[in-house]
Amino acid sequence: MTQHTLFVCTLCRSSKDNSTANAGGQDLFDRLQQELKTQNLETADGNVMRLQPVRCMGSCSRSCMVAFAAANKLTFILSNLSPGRSVADLLQFSQQYLFHPTGHVPYKERPALIRNNLLVVLPPSPVEISALSQSN
Repeated sequence: MTQHTLFVCTLCRSSKDNSTANAGGQDLFDRLQQELKTQNLETADGNVMRLQPVRCMGSCSRSCMVAFAAANKLTFILSNLSPGRSVADLLQFSQQYLFHPTGHVPYKERPALIRNNLLVVLPPSPVEISALSQSN
């Protein structure tokens, strides 16, 4: 069983002009969390997609930010996401990513939002994420 995580920057603002606006990233996280309650994102062998809030992903000029990560899989980092219009495509890609053995979902099969808002794809980490959390 491999832990799959969808990281969401909860500090991201959906409006750069209004410094008092509610964080768009928190809104995106809340919407994803609500939708995940109604969907079963789990493979037959027990792999499941976990939603993880992150205080800041350090790319404020490209908010809202998310990242898909799992041990031995590619990591996808997306930017410029709208809390109101991103949820369905993020959930669709979550399922594709979860079920693909290497995380390499073919470009043409990715939802339009993923293709258009992809910031970077990173190779699999040489150190498993679970090993890092155990050492802290």
